[in-house]
Amino acid sequence: MSLVLPREEEVENIFSRILSSDRSCERLVETFYNHLCDDERYIDPDPRHFAEVILNAYKNGDVSALLLELCNRSMFDLLKESYLIPKRFHGKAGENPILLTDPDGKLLDDKKDVVNKHEYKKFCEIYEHHHAAPRSKIYLADGYDLVRYYTDGMNIDEKHENRKRGILVLYALPDTKKMNMTEAQAYDVIWETFHKIQEEAFSAIVFYGQESGSKLGKGFDEIGVLLPIHQFEARMLEHLNAIDGIVLSCRENMIKTAGADSLDL
Repeated sequence: MSLVLPREEEVENIFSRILSSDRSCERLVETFYNHLCDDERYIDPDPRHFAEVILNAYKNGDVSALLLELCNRSMFDLLKESYLIPKRFHGKAGENPILLTDPDGKLLDDKKDVVNKHEYKKFCEIYEHHHAAPRSKIYLADGYDLVRYYTDGMNIDEKHENRKRGILVLYALPDTKKMNMTEAQAYDVIWETFHKIQEEAFSAIVFYGQESGSKLGKGFDEIGVLLPIHQFEARMLEHLNAIDGIVLSCRENMIKTAGADSLDL
């Protein structure tokens, strides 16, 4: 039987960092048990399917197959919800996050009915007063948790939960795929940057996309930081300025490793 989700490769460095931090381990176990104790947690009504999942996970050494049955989360889903690694950025036209404005700060035509005046006014204030860093853009966007679940047999579907609307700053970084890195290895490269962002603005939602951007036919990685409006409204500009500095320092280090031609600034 095949794996229910593609296996994440080269995860040892990420788990080495987690295991070296008591707080990181605590976050992971809290997230896992919170899902087990959730009164609204989906419980498989089919005992035969439960047994099938257990057998499949055992035969394939597939921990994500088992976790999906127990808590509707894969291994990487749990790490993301524990604020240990970034969420996957699905591209500017992707489904997480969903962009509500264009690069010029204008509401997209099909999003005008879902954004209230206060939200857009706050976005416009930030857009006008924040001096964007090179190769970065500001958007109004919705970020979600992606919850996966079994449908028929070993087939999986997913749904969006816990929408958070905020200011998304999207930065271009060197293409880690061209450096022959897996997604997990890219997360390892930005580990310190990710956690510095969490220290500056805990509960900020960080997204990372490998080769998710393209300019003049040249691919690049992107890191996005979403600050929910209702949580960060009072000090939004202050947080954005600090996050600019954190990400630009990371970018500079990545360019030193990848070469000056790895990203056009």
